[in-house]
Amino acid sequence: MEDAQKIKPYIAHLNAQIKKLEGELTKLTSQPLDEQLLLLKDDKEKLNLSNKYAYVLASLLFSYMKVLGVKDITPVMSELERVKKYMNEAKALDQKDVKADKLKAEEQERAKKIIRNALDGRQTGPAISRVNFEGKHTRFEDDDKSSEDDNVLADNNKRALAEQATHRKKLNTSKGKISKKRKDTK
Repeated sequence: MEDAQKIKPYIAHLNAQIKKLEGELTKLTSQPLDEQLLLLKDDKEKLNLSNKYAYVLASLLFSYMKVLGVKDITPVMSELERVKKYMNEAKALDQKDVKADKLKAEEQERAKKIIRNALDGRQTGPAISRVNFEGKHTRFEDDDKSSEDDNVLADNNKRALAEQATHRKKLNTSKGKISKKRKDTK
């Protein structure tokens, strides 16, 4: 009898939870899913209802199969995982929207503050920063090494131009001639 007394609170709690579940299930099953989705106008609400509906069905099927003692419940588990993945994606989408709304509100608040300060004549900082008035000094040095490098580059450019000119001359003079190539025989 002691064991029965220990189990009674658990049974009472289970009965209370089942009554809560019955109330929620009657809300879900009072109308067909299609009609419930048609009544909703927001896509997010439709998504949440579809996800909840799928999760409730998969969870109830899982519980029922566990009570019956079915060993292989992998199809139900994979369905539960799929539904959980969809619910997490919906939650991430909601969080993304919340962050975007928060960022937009912050930007609007900053813009209002800047406009208000500009119209009142109160500015939080100078119109032109000090950085614009700081001098920028660039030092140019005449090194012998740099002038030597310049001379070498100029000489290389002259040679390249001369080679191109001679190549063009060769092409122009050989246009009208037919050249025969000899084959070396070994």
